[in-house]
Parts: sequence; C-alpha cells; structure tokens
Amino acid sequence: MQATIQTVNATGLQEIHTFLAENHRLGGDHFNPAMLRAWAAQAEHHIAQGNGASIELDARDSVHGVTQVFDISEAGIDTEHVEIEE
Repeated sequence: MQATIQTVNATGLQEIHTFLAENHRLGGDHFNPAMLRAWAAQAEHHIAQGNGASIELDARDSVHGVTQVFDISEAGIDTEHVEIEE
C-alpha cells in the first residue's frame, strides 16, 4: 500500500515569507527560518486533512485588518509516494 506525503519545500517557504512580508503587521524581517517552518507545518496539516496547502493570517496580525488565507503554489509543495505496511 502507498501513502502520499506532501511537504512544503524551499519555494513554498519563500512564498510564505513573501506573503508575510507583504501582509503581516510585523513585516517579513520578523520571521526567522524556524518561524517560517512553523507556518509551513500549518499548511502541511491542512494538506493532511484533505484540504489545500494554505496558511491563515489572523485579522489582528494583518496590515489589512481582516483574516487572510494564502495558498501555496504547486511548485511550493513536494510530493513523495512511500510504501507502508498494512
């Protein structure tokens, strides 16, 4: 039996950084690699639940004052098919 594992890659991390730089009230320089990886983990969790690769920026953290959802592009996601034991 096979399982599909999808993870955010370097392109996806850059997309997240760009989104946060443009939309987060603290700006892009605030986020270090570990923080960006945490945002990527949120997107990976959404994928695992059968949803798209997205992150959500709360209204209180947005420069626009509204909740924003960002979808990571297909280029920002790596897909691996692995064999698992039943």
